[in-house]
Amino acid sequence: MNRPTPQPGAAGASDNPIRDQLAALKAQQERLFAQLAHGQQHFKQLARSVWRVQEDERRRLARELHDGLGQNLTLLKNQLDALAADPSAPSALKARVAAAGALCADTLEDTRALSRMLRPQILDDLGIQAALAWLARSVGESAAIAIEVESGGLAEPIDGDLATLVFRVVQEALSNAGKHARAGHVLVKLATRERELHVLVADDGQGCDATTALARGARGESSGLGGMRERVALFGGRLSFVSEPGEGTQLRVVLPLGEAPAGTA
Repeated sequence: MNRPTPQPGAAGASDNPIRDQLAALKAQQERLFAQLAHGQQHFKQLARSVWRVQEDERRRLARELHDGLGQNLTLLKNQLDALAADPSAPSALKARVAAAGALCADTLEDTRALSRMLRPQILDDLGIQAALAWLARSVGESAAIAIEVESGGLAEPIDGDLATLVFRVVQEALSNAGKHARAGHVLVKLATRERELHVLVADDGQGCDATTALARGARGESSGLGGMRERVALFGGRLSFVSEPGEGTQLRVVLPLGEAPAGTA
């Protein structure tokens, strides 16, 4: 009895239904992963755009404080000083005017300090190295700690968004060192290696439990550390936080400097 010869195409379709389903699932999985990666990239772009808008608003407010309110306070202080120096003014009035002038001078200095902390003009004019040197002097004087900045290891200028990000990270780290760590000395070090920017902020303060601190930051209970990690991640960087009670703290950030030029290793 002759048996019919099976058709190769039909047999392949009917004999391997599981393999066909696995192949379809794999293709669907790859499409979903591609869509997820695209969505994550789009989210990063949106988040970076929001971050730039915030920095632009800081810059605008800083300029208005310095050029608007600051100038008005300067004019007011000059008028009060002139009135206090008027020989025809009664002595009692002079004393009150002098007190008002002193209050005006303090308010003017507070306004200038707020303007610089919102967005230091030196960051836009002279770059990250000069801005960090100013920040170290400012925080060091206010918190009574010694802050050392080493940035000679930069192989190329750091400007734009990356410079702003580095400034904000160091600003937050120094604020924590002054307010919480009770540090006496802080080292801030910048260096570039293999198309990466390395940032280190190390202090000799009282330290903390790093695992607990990172967990609090992940839950949003500590906006400083959590915010730093989120901003660094937006730029494709990595943040590590090392600390133990009584052993000080080290904050390390590694940020990519972009793709290497064609033809380089």
